[in-house]
Amino acid sequence: MRRYSGRRRGVYISPLYVVLALVLAAAAIFLFFRQPEEEDAPNEPQGVQTNQPVQSEEPRPAKAATASGIPCTLTELGEEAVHTGELILVNNQILFRFPREQDLVSIYQEKSGSYYVRDMEVLLSPVAMGPLNALLDDFLEQGGSKSVNVVAGHRTEEFQQHLFDQSAERSGLDHAKKYVAQPGGSEHHTGLVVDLSILHGDGTSGDYDGTGEYAWINENCHRYGWVVRYETGKEELTGIWDEPWHFRYVGVPHATAMAEGDLCLEEYIDELRRYPFEGEHLTVDCADGRYEIWYCQGTEAYLPDSGDYQVSGNNVDGFVVTYKVS
Repeated sequence: MRRYSGRRRGVYISPLYVVLALVLAAAAIFLFFRQPEEEDAPNEPQGVQTNQPVQSEEPRPAKAATASGIPCTLTELGEEAVHTGELILVNNQILFRFPREQDLVSIYQEKSGSYYVRDMEVLLSPVAMGPLNALLDDFLEQGGSKSVNVVAGHRTEEFQQHLFDQSAERSGLDHAKKYVAQPGGSEHHTGLVVDLSILHGDGTSGDYDGTGEYAWINENCHRYGWVVRYETGKEELTGIWDEPWHFRYVGVPHATAMAEGDLCLEEYIDELRRYPFEGEHLTVDCADGRYEIWYCQGTEAYLPDSGDYQVSGNNVDGFVVTYKVS
């Protein structure tokens, strides 16, 4: 007779299968809770073009030289400096950064005898004062009349608000948006701008339209570092309709390049990004010599170790260095 114990017989499981089951369970848990890898991330839009260059993640060397052999040192200039200089771009989208103080002079007190000024309160940056005198002196010397009247220069934010509100009240909001920059978006804040009008011999005033004898000024102002800032055909870029009386100082090499390329300042700032320090530089030949120009993104810039050069922020994302080669 077969005997049975009081316990129920169990199914035998090999220890190897137990270990395998535990490994598979652990793998399943890991896959379930792991963070998505980069390839699992949602698809980003492709082919989006921007005006911002891609900055290299590799550190820049402290010392370098241009392709033409100009020794340069990488210099930290700071965030504030990005928003100062003769090439800062200011419009209704890229606003002026108001400093604590601005260096300004009275045009009336500094002007030559070749033109008039509205009053002693019309102010300008000192860097633009000499070029303004030279431009209007030569206009008179080549046969122009002494009739140009400088009626506007630097403006405060409060005064620009007054002008915008006044234009909107008189001519409507649409008119104001076309012809008057909003506060913070006016180039007049920079101190690098003048508006011209005509003062007739009988004391009456007329609009300056850059035609007739005054066409010489508009056609030659780039030789003195000035540009007509708002021209027909550029309204979609500048946000302001044609203003032949509004002149902006940017410096001779830049004004020359803008005139030769038929570029407004918005276009020129974008164009300069094609000439980084590490690559090909822009070369401009002017009446007073040859200039080499390069762009540096961020708050650092490669500055020449010696020689005649200027550096300006662009009020957006970096600096433009202008070196006089000869």
